Amino acid sequence: MKELFFWQTWTRPERRLAVGTLGLLVLSLFFLVRYILDPLGNTIRWDVLSELSDLPAVVDTLPLGSWQFGVRVPTYLITEQFVASTMEIDRLAVCALLGLGLLGLSLALAAASTLPRFWYLGSMVLFILLLAAARLETLGVLGEGSRALFVICTLGYGGVSYYLHAFRPDLSTPPRFGALAGVSVGLVLLVAFTASAPQPLLTAAAYSLPLWLLLTVVFLLMSATEIMAGLVWLSTSRKVGMGRSSLAPFLLISTLYLLSLLLLLLRNTRQIDWDLTLISPVVWGTAAGLLGLWGFRARAESTEGLLPFRSTGFWLYAGLGVIAAAFTGYAAGTANDPLLEVLEDVVVNGQLAMSTVFLFYVVANFLPLFHQGLAVHKVLYKPRSFGLTQTRLFGFVGVVVLFSTQNLLPVYQGVAGYFNGLGDLHTATSQYTLAEQYYKMGLQQEFQNHKSNYALASLALRQGDATAAAYYFRQATLKNPSPQAYVGLSGVLVQENLFFDAVFSLREGLRTFPQSGELLNNLGILYARTNVADSAHYYLTQAEHTTRRDDVPATNLLAIWAKNTEAPLLDSLTRSLSPRKYLSWQANWLAVQNLTQQFHPHTFESNSIRPDSLLSTSGLAYVVNYALNQGQHDARPAQWLPKLGAYNPLLADELLLASLYPEFYSGDKRRALEMLLPLAESEGEKQPLYRKILGHWYLQLGLHEQAIETFSLVNDPEGLLGQAVAQQLAGQESVAAILLERLQQEAPDLAVQALRPAFFASQRPPAPADSLLTQAQASPSPQAYERALRANPFAPRVVAAASDYYLQQKQPDRAYQVVLDALRFNDRSAPLWGLYALMSLEQGLLAQAQEAADQVKERASDADYQAFLNRYQPRRAFIEKQRADFQ
Repeated sequence: MKELFFWQTWTRPERRLAVGTLGLLVLSLFFLVRYILDPLGNTIRWDVLSELSDLPAVVDTLPLGSWQFGVRVPTYLITEQFVASTMEIDRLAVCALLGLGLLGLSLALAAASTLPRFWYLGSMVLFILLLAAARLETLGVLGEGSRALFVICTLGYGGVSYYLHAFRPDLSTPPRFGALAGVSVGLVLLVAFTASAPQPLLTAAAYSLPLWLLLTVVFLLMSATEIMAGLVWLSTSRKVGMGRSSLAPFLLISTLYLLSLLLLLLRNTRQIDWDLTLISPVVWGTAAGLLGLWGFRARAESTEGLLPFRSTGFWLYAGLGVIAAAFTGYAAGTANDPLLEVLEDVVVNGQLAMSTVFLFYVVANFLPLFHQGLAVHKVLYKPRSFGLTQTRLFGFVGVVVLFSTQNLLPVYQGVAGYFNGLGDLHTATSQYTLAEQYYKMGLQQEFQNHKSNYALASLALRQGDATAAAYYFRQATLKNPSPQAYVGLSGVLVQENLFFDAVFSLREGLRTFPQSGELLNNLGILYARTNVADSAHYYLTQAEHTTRRDDVPATNLLAIWAKNTEAPLLDSLTRSLSPRKYLSWQANWLAVQNLTQQFHPHTFESNSIRPDSLLSTSGLAYVVNYALNQGQHDARPAQWLPKLGAYNPLLADELLLASLYPEFYSGDKRRALEMLLPLAESEGEKQPLYRKILGHWYLQLGLHEQAIETFSLVNDPEGLLGQAVAQQLAGQESVAAILLERLQQEAPDLAVQALRPAFFASQRPPAPADSLLTQAQASPSPQAYERALRANPFAPRVVAAASDYYLQQKQPDRAYQVVLDALRFNDRSAPLWGLYALMSLEQGLLAQAQEAADQVKERASDADYQAFLNRYQPRRAFIEKQRADFQ
């Protein structure tokens, strides 16, 4: 236990700093794991592109016996596809690198200040050279291009560390770290308040990349033999020993470890293409780094005081470990795959070469001890014949040899990663020309790296260069392909109307990423566009089962079913679906309900309308489909849909039309007609639709002559059929037959002959207003008569009964208004003109009454007109006599 928690014997300040350092290391590892799991996901997000289309649906019908007549209106469908965004910089990755990196650097410099003079001076010279390579003048501190910051950093770090080294050798590590960390904080504040660079943090991270990269490589090589040392402990420790002789187990697990590294090397260099599941280099590197926290202690003790573990070794190792984890996380956070491959090569090549030599070192020095089953790990760094210096030297030579067999590709990749970082910087500052040049310089170093190619494709899209974007997306799929690159390529091809090429690219991507829900969804959408419904359904179903965002393919499946399925089958397909909260799915579900004429009550999704009242594509589809579907249950859309039109002027006509349905079915029918009438009379491509809706509503209200006139202005099969229905209901069967013959000639695809028997046998069903009137007459009340009027404010029987009721209730103004409102649209009804004439007499308007009486004479039959005169003339004569007597 003392070996595990070795810092327990240290002083209290040292223990606190040690725990804080371990916490810092854990934080840096968390940062590493956070970004390394999905490097591309850190810079490229999956967006959803929604497209709007419409299908004709009959949402209001007029039942006529065994068949029904309806007018088709547009109901909206949403189809969605995944779109890979352009590359964006994760600011947290930059802040984490600089914050953790400076703390780790302060620890390392604090440890370096305790080294002997020769080693201290050598380490500071190296550090100053790395500071110079960081090009601190690019931050523009104390003047653009000024090297003042480099001088300040050199004097700050160098002066403080030299003072601690030369004049305060008695100080422990905590105050040393505090002093150097204070220098780091001061430099950060100086940069924050005086730097003239537009992106100081990103500038510092991009230009200081060589500093962090070299220190990370040093740490990875420093810890390269720790796993092999751990295998020695695993094989020879009494706690977990494997028997009297531990040589065979040690050789077995060591060989398996080295074989795994060899296979990684062969796969990374493309010498094998086997489908093997190998342990990631990230795992090997992390494991070696963590084991070194304890294993480095024995190595430090073997230096005979040159590198004391308590005052120097632990802090130096931990500081470099924090830097390595932070830098690796930064490389993953910026999706800089050349840098990640450099680090992987350092881990694999370093551990393979140095561990192979270390294996020889162990066997050459401690073979007899293995045979005796002794604890070799206790004397691992006390060689008998083959020294540690030789082992490290030969191991390093082996690393160089392995790198040379790759034609120094890792070196070129490191340079490419540096240029990619500069490209990110200039992209963030909108200097796209410079960014493009740096990314192309990255391609000159490693032409197949994904980062440079995808970034150049993103820049080409920003500039509208589809050809260049397609080329770079294609290049991005060669070495390190990604679903994002395939989706980007297919998107460009679709924009250029190369649908089959886009399909081919997505299918190629699926061969590499068969479980990519994004690729499956987009391929299904492309097949749907080419009307290959079975393939579209197959890929969308697969996408729904593979992607985490399964709402998108589920939405698309509803759209595919709606476009390619008859209403009865569509109803059975969707009846068992579980409801989803996803707005686009809700919009399509309402569209399906409209197509299948299912108008059950449904709760309105308030999130369909944004706080600023601007409608998204899915929001527009939802509110329109909701208004059409729930017109009979919810009158509220009639109030807020026109208001939304003021915030969405380009959608004002669609929103206004949708608002008329709840107004007509649940609100004020007269107001709905008054709002629709100007639309039907206006010029535009939607005029026939408005007229057909108006004609259909006239039919529902029993205004047959108005319906005939309106439908006659629509020159299409639906208008002819509406005109024939209106003539049939008006009693003009001969005219209806002629219209059906004409319809058969103009639209031979319609089954007019099959429709004819049901058509001529059809009768208008009892109107809801009739039953409501019966209830009102049985139990008279203002509410009952108003309900009847809302059902049909133009029906003569309803208007007559309501006006008589209001006259009896001593409300002549309301009675008069009821008749006047009815005449607004039913001005061809003799009974309504008769009521208007009588009510005009009641108000003493004789001229107005006479005009109304003339209308009755023109429109009523002789018998009805005589009955009217029997009421009208005595009343008029009485009023005239009263006036004569008064005079």
